[in-house]
Amino acid sequence: MAEINDSVKQLVASLNGKHGILGCLLVGRDGTVLCTSLPQDIEVATIGALSATLFSNNDVSIQRMNRGALVQMTLLTDQGILHFIETAGHYLVVLTARGQRINLEGLIRSVEEQGKSLSKVLV
Repeated sequence: MAEINDSVKQLVASLNGKHGILGCLLVGRDGTVLCTSLPQDIEVATIGALSATLFSNNDVSIQRMNRGALVQMTLLTDQGILHFIETAGHYLVVLTARGQRINLEGLIRSVEEQGKSLSKVLV
C-alpha cells in the first residue's frame, strides 16, 4: 500500500471547488480510504468501500464485453456526479456538490490530469 504523504493529500485536495467538485477520496482496491478532501459530515468509509466495489464490478463487466479495461467511470445521480479514475493501483473518486452546473468535459479532463500527477507520487 502506498505511503500517503503531504504531496498526495495536496493533490487530492487541489481539485476541491473546480468544476463544482465538493471533494475527493483516494481509495485502495480493497475499499480502504487512504485520504479524503470531503467535508467531515460525509461518511467516507462507506463511500470508499462501495466505490471500490462499483469500479471493480464494472471493470469485470467491461472486460467480459471485450471492451478492454475500465479506466474512468462517471455516474450521474440526483445529488450530483461521482467520477472515478484508476491511478497507480488506486481509485480517485470525485464527488460534485448538489445543484451545481457542471462542465463534464472540464471535470473529466481535470480528474485525468490529477490522476496522472498522483500516479507519479504514489509509490
